[in-house]
Amino acid sequence: MNYKNKYLKSKKKIDSVEVNYIKKNYMKGEKAVIPIQLENAKDLYMKHDYKKIRLSEAVCNYIEKIANMIDLDIDIIIEIHCPEIEGNEQQEMIKAIQNNYRLELEDLYNNQKDENRKSLILLLVGILLLAINLLIDQFFRNSILSNFICVVWWVAIWDMIELQTIDKSESNMQQLKYKQLYDAEIMFAFTNND
Repeated sequence: MNYKNKYLKSKKKIDSVEVNYIKKNYMKGEKAVIPIQLENAKDLYMKHDYKKIRLSEAVCNYIEKIANMIDLDIDIIIEIHCPEIEGNEQQEMIKAIQNNYRLELEDLYNNQKDENRKSLILLLVGILLLAINLLIDQFFRNSILSNFICVVWWVAIWDMIELQTIDKSESNMQQLKYKQLYDAEIMFAFTNND
């Protein structure tokens, strides 16, 4: 019990440090600003993405690292600092950022569908093995086969429960974070080419 209290106190201390760090470095009024410094507009995209569809991994990791420290109820502004670019290129960059997080949301949605299918299969297998286990127990009490089937159905049902509770809650939090980034306002701050 004492260890748990120490853990909770240290967790609160870490959370308060993150909150203070975010307030000090990224908050402007009621919104959080994530600044992205680009030497040129091409740095936003993956190196060999000539269609300018996917964001570079470094930019994505940077945005998501900061966004994970920001509460879900705070609006985000992604502020791109780069040399001056034309309006249509600005629109392409905005579209690329939104498409990136739309694709992430679609990937999460598809993963959740796959996990739901897997959960259903595990549940059906677990129930079937439970029924078989009960039948075997009627005829061969405490047999090795009965014990083995008991362990397998228990594991199958436990995996289903884990997929539907623990894994799903993590996936739902990630989905909310991607929605927050998809809805982020994107602004430009042009730097001089000096």
